[in-house]
Amino acid sequence: MGITNKITTQEKKDFVKTWALLIKTGNPINETLEILSKQIRSPIFKETLRKAKERTEKGTPIHQVFEENPHFEKAFASFIRAGEESGSLSKTLQHLIDWLERKNNLEKDISSATLYPKIIIIFAFLLGGGLTFFVLPKLTPIFASLGINLPLVSRILLSSSQFIQNNGVVVVIGFLFFILFIYLLSKIKKIRDSFDYFVLKIPVVGELVSLYQLTIISQLISTLFESGLMVTEIIDITIESTSNKAYKDSLEEVKEKIIKGDPFSRALSVYPDLYPSIYISIITTGEETGSFTESFKYLADFFSSAITEKTKKIPVVLEPIILIFIGLFVAFVASAIILPIYQVTQGLY
Repeated sequence: MGITNKITTQEKKDFVKTWALLIKTGNPINETLEILSKQIRSPIFKETLRKAKERTEKGTPIHQVFEENPHFEKAFASFIRAGEESGSLSKTLQHLIDWLERKNNLEKDISSATLYPKIIIIFAFLLGGGLTFFVLPKLTPIFASLGINLPLVSRILLSSSQFIQNNGVVVVIGFLFFILFIYLLSKIKKIRDSFDYFVLKIPVVGELVSLYQLTIISQLISTLFESGLMVTEIIDITIESTSNKAYKDSLEEVKEKIIKGDPFSRALSVYPDLYPSIYISIITTGEETGSFTESFKYLADFFSSAITEKTKKIPVVLEPIILIFIGLFVAFVASAIILPIYQVTQGLY
């Protein structure tokens, strides 16, 4: 972790677990932060806790310290605030641990599912780079000495190789500028918001994004309700923690409808494209039976399992596509090298 600028969910979970234990034993908050800062290896986390200790000693509430720190989600600080205000911080930290555990498991599932495609794609780039800079430059003078009219695939491959070698700096700079351009575009709110709506319509990808958003929303709402926060406050925190603009907008409308007196399920039913019928049905049942929080717990587990199943299938779906792409690339390179040799051997007979 020390080499990155991020505090991982696993690190946050371990921190809160130890914090909850120290609180149970009666340690003051400043002493607790001092102990925790010595145990944590991450330099950025150590610095965060050091500053937190300084601010709490001056009277700043601990939840405000985390709320103003960009490395921590609003939900993280809200759990702590709920515990401080209710006088049951130890209990609330247990809810926070549960949420971080679910969040961490979800991140691990997605990361493990995309690991294989990442490795294959990196390998393909290394293969292409190796051929371009090490193999093809040695073949160019050989083909030139053969004195034959090279096949089209050979001319394309050699021309591409020579262009990259002669203009390598320009290619690299152009690629970096392209990445920078995409990054700057992503910072434009209108473009980012439009993309959030568009991505939900992409087959497979849109379904995964939707499942992820429903899982995050369900996990947060179920856990925050147990922390004793108001419904509108819970929705505000969920809006902040939801990454897709379409779901953010829908929750804003849901909050307004709830303020006017609509049940949660009826407010959500206005968005059938975002919240499937099973989602609405289970929440409706929870409202009618008085098991509202349990309904969201069930939904969190259900959609989390659905993501796990979907992400497990990603390598199965992508593997043949990636292998076909690599196979075609290798076939192209092989034919570009072998065909001129074949022409020469044919001319010997």
